[in-house]
Amino acid sequence: MPKKKLVPFRIEEEWLQDLRALAGTFDVSPEDVIRQSLPEAGVVRLFFQCKSYLTELRWDEVAAVGREAIREHLRTKYLEGLKQHLARLGVSIDASGDEVEAAKKRVLDEMKADTDRLIERQLHQAETDSVYLGYLYEAWKRALAGEDGYTITQVHIPSSGSRDSEDPQTVWAVLKDNHVV
Repeated sequence: MPKKKLVPFRIEEEWLQDLRALAGTFDVSPEDVIRQSLPEAGVVRLFFQCKSYLTELRWDEVAAVGREAIREHLRTKYLEGLKQHLARLGVSIDASGDEVEAAKKRVLDEMKADTDRLIERQLHQAETDSVYLGYLYEAWKRALAGEDGYTITQVHIPSSGSRDSEDPQTVWAVLKDNHVV
């Protein structure tokens, strides 16, 4: 059984707050994020083997390569997500800010025009959250097309906004797999 040793770890408060946010996103503890960020024993051993041949190799150089790889990976993922988001709105990554705003307005107007099944609550949220607008619009189009798993139906929600309300209010909503988008 491998031995374990407890080692104190100091981190700046600002970093700890960011670390808590990151950990919370994945429902793990900040300590788990730190543990997962540390190099595996095999990596450390390989570093020392390399150091035998390249005596000037420094760990901070190796760590910087890892940090840059993470940054590049995240930039790539962000760009993929941004392209998908803009495509949902019907514009490309090369679109100007005015073109994106016009696309958002067009999408909102198109969904508001469906007055028989006006999804007011979702539209209200979509007006302030562009990413949500893209997901909602895509689900709305799929529901209109009759795609499996997507519907526009009436749902019951508490009328006062609290869970304890006796009278639920009935509103139209776009659902994906029986969950409100």
